[in-house]
Amino acid sequence: MGQENQGTSDPMYEGIDFEKLKAVFRKNLLLFIGIFILTNVTAYLVIRWTKPVFESYSLLRLDVEEKTNLFGISPFEENNANLLAREIELIRSKLFLTKVIEAMNLDISYYAVGEMLVDEKFDATPLVADIDYVSREMMDKPVFVDIIDKNTFRAAAGEQPDDSSPVYEFGKMVEWENMRFKLYSTIYYEKYLPTHDYYFIKNSQDALLDYLTNSLSVDYDNVNANTIRISFQDPNPMKANKLVNAIDTIYLKYTDQKNNQENEQKITWLENELSKIEAQLTDYEDYFENFTIENRTSNLNNELSETIVIMNSLDSQRLSIMTRVREVEEFRRRLEMGVDAALLEANPAKFPAFIVETFTRLQEESDQLESLKLVYNENTFAYNKKRESVNALRETLEGQLKVMSDRLSGELQSVNQSRQQLENRFTDMPGKNTEFNKNQRYYNLYEEFYLTLMQSKAEFQIAKAGTDTGFVILSPASLPDVPIYPNSLIIHGIGIVSGIALSLLLLGILYLLNNKVTSMKELERLTSLPILGVIPQSREKMATTQLIINKRPKSAISEALRTIRTNIDFMTHQSKAQIISVTSTVGGEGKTFLSVNLGGILALSGKKVCLLDLDMRKPRVHGTFDDSNKGNGVSTILIGKDSVYELIRHTNMENLDYIAAGPNPPNPSELLIGESFSMMLDELKQIYDVIMLDTPPVGLVTDGILAMKKADLSLYVVRANYSHRKFVNTLNKLKKGSHYNKLAVVLNALPAFGTNSYGYGYYDEKKDESVMTRV
Repeated sequence: MGQENQGTSDPMYEGIDFEKLKAVFRKNLLLFIGIFILTNVTAYLVIRWTKPVFESYSLLRLDVEEKTNLFGISPFEENNANLLAREIELIRSKLFLTKVIEAMNLDISYYAVGEMLVDEKFDATPLVADIDYVSREMMDKPVFVDIIDKNTFRAAAGEQPDDSSPVYEFGKMVEWENMRFKLYSTIYYEKYLPTHDYYFIKNSQDALLDYLTNSLSVDYDNVNANTIRISFQDPNPMKANKLVNAIDTIYLKYTDQKNNQENEQKITWLENELSKIEAQLTDYEDYFENFTIENRTSNLNNELSETIVIMNSLDSQRLSIMTRVREVEEFRRRLEMGVDAALLEANPAKFPAFIVETFTRLQEESDQLESLKLVYNENTFAYNKKRESVNALRETLEGQLKVMSDRLSGELQSVNQSRQQLENRFTDMPGKNTEFNKNQRYYNLYEEFYLTLMQSKAEFQIAKAGTDTGFVILSPASLPDVPIYPNSLIIHGIGIVSGIALSLLLLGILYLLNNKVTSMKELERLTSLPILGVIPQSREKMATTQLIINKRPKSAISEALRTIRTNIDFMTHQSKAQIISVTSTVGGEGKTFLSVNLGGILALSGKKVCLLDLDMRKPRVHGTFDDSNKGNGVSTILIGKDSVYELIRHTNMENLDYIAAGPNPPNPSELLIGESFSMMLDELKQIYDVIMLDTPPVGLVTDGILAMKKADLSLYVVRANYSHRKFVNTLNKLKKGSHYNKLAVVLNALPAFGTNSYGYGYYDEKKDESVMTRV
C-alpha cells in the first residue's frame, strides 16, 4: 500500500546510506572480486619474482672494562652504552671490514643465471677463475661464460657470448686487453652445468666495503648485559652464515690482538727505555772504572790526605838530597884546596864507604908523600912515584864524588818531578771529586728507575701471558632456512588487506559518485510523494519492452503490478472511467513497460483498458505487442485525419486495446494542447474503463506535463540504479509548481535482494496471501 512520506528524516540515514552502500557493492561485486584477485596475484608474483633474502645473526657478550694507564689509574669513566657503542663502531669500521674481506676471500663472485633470478654460487660454484691481471675498467663488471663441454667454453665481458665468440679451454690462459685469467671446473661442475648460464665478477675493494656496510647490522641487544647482535643479510644463506662466523672470529682475534698490542707497545716502550738506561749505566760504570784506574782509588778524600803526606815526604827527601848535594860539592871544593883542608871542613863519614875508603887511602898516601918530601928531593923517583899515586887517588876520589853528585842530582830531579805531579793532581782533585759525586748521584737515580721499569715490564709480560678478552659468543651464527624477505605470510596478508582496502576505497568512491536512486527508503527520503509500489528487477534481460504478465502471471513482477493496481484503487476509488498517465524524467526508466503491463493487469481484473502512445517522438507501444506497423495513430486522430474507432488495435489479451502514436508530427505539444485531444479522451471514456497514457519523459519535453493535466492519476516512474537523484527534484518541482494532487511514484527495476527490496513468492492456491511484500 502506498505511503505518504512527510519528509521526516530517519536518524540512521543522516550519515551513510547503508542500503545504497550495499546496492553499490552488489552492483560492482565482480569488480571488487577482480581487485581482490589482482592484489593477491600481485602478492604471489612479488614472492615468486623477488630474490629471497636470508639473515644470519649471532649474539656476543662483551666484557668491556675501563682501560688503565701504566700506573693503574683510569683517566675517565664511561657507561656501558658508550663502551658498547665504541665496539659496535669498531665492527662497522672499514678497517675491520677489510680484515673480513681478506679472511673470506671475497675478491671474485660467481653467479648462476636462472630463468627468473640470478643466484650467487658461494661455496658451490662449478667454475673457479684464476685472475692473473685485471684493469680498473674491468673491476665490478661481469664476465659471462658459455660452457660448450667439459673442456671448452666461450667468454665475453659485459654481455652473453654468442657463436662468434672465441672458444677457450679450461686451465689455459685467456688473454684480453683488460684482463688475463684461467678458468677451472670444480666438483660441482656436473651438478649445475645442464641448467644454468654463469658469470663471475672481480670485485673491487670499494664495492666489497659497500656490500658489507649495507648488509651488516650491529645493534644493541641488552645494554645492561653488555650484549650486541651481529646480523648479516644476503640472498645466499650459507654466505650470510659464514660471514657472521668470520666477523665473530675476527673480532675476537682482533680484540685479543688489540689487548696484547697495548701490552706489547708498553713492553716495547719499556724495553727501549731500559736499553737507554742500560747504556747510561754502562757509561757511568765505565767512567767509574776509568776513574778508579786513573786515580787508583774511588775515594778522593782519602787520596787527598795521602797526597799531602806524600808531598811532605817528598819535601823531606828533597831537602835531604839537597843537603847531601851541598855536602858533596863542598867536599869537592875543599878537596881541590887540599886533603888537609877537606879533612878540616868535611865529614867523610856522611859519604859512602867506597868514597871514605878512597879518601882514607888518599889521606895516607898524602901523608907518606909529605914524609918523603922531607927525606927526598921532589925530583927523585920515589917521590915522584908517590906523588903519582896520590894524584891517581885524588882523581879517583873526584870521579867518585862526581858520580855521587850526579846521582843525587838525578834523585833530586825525580823528587821534584814527583812533587810537581802531586801538586798538579792535588789541584785537579776537588773538580774530579765534584764530577765523581754528581755522576754517582745520576748513576743511583738511573739504577733506581731501571729497577722500577724492569718491575713494570715483568707485570705487563705477566698480563700479556694471561690476557683474556672476556668476550663470549652467546649464540653462534645461525644458518637461516626461512628468508626474512619476502615474507610470504606478510606479503599474502598485504595482498589480502590491500585487496580489501582498495575494494573499500573504490566502494567509497563509487558510493560518493553514485548519484542514482538505489532503494525505496532513499526515494522516500528524497520525496514526500506517495510511493505506489516497487517493481523488482527482471532476472531476464529484455532487448525491448515486453508484455510479460500474460507469459509469467505468477512472477514477482506480476505480483508487484497487482500491488500497484490495488494501491491505485485506494487512491482513485471512483466508478467512472479513469485516465492514468505514466511518465518519467528521461527515457529508459521503464514508463512504457509500466504502462503496458499495468494496463494488462487492469485488463485481467475485468476492466476494459485502452493504452494511448502519446510519445509521438519516440513511439514504442506498438512494438510491445509485436506490431511492426506503426501506421496511423494518435497524431492522425488529433489532426482529424482518422477517427478513434478506426485506429483502435486489439491485443492478444482480452479487454486490452491500444492506439499507436502514429506518424511523427512536427508539433506534438501543440496537438496535445488542442481541443481534439480532449475530445479523443472523451470518446475513449465512453468505451473503456481505464485509459492509460504513455507520455513522453517530462525532463526532455513538455508533452508529458500537458497529458498529465488530463489524467485522474499520474504515475512517475523512477528506475533503481538508473534514475539520478536530481530527477526526483524534477518530480518535487512538478508537484509544487503544477499542484498535482493525484501524483504518485513507482520505483522500477529494484534488485530482488536487500532489506529495502520488494520480494515476491510464487502464487499458492492453498494460501490466502499470494504476495509477500517487504516495503
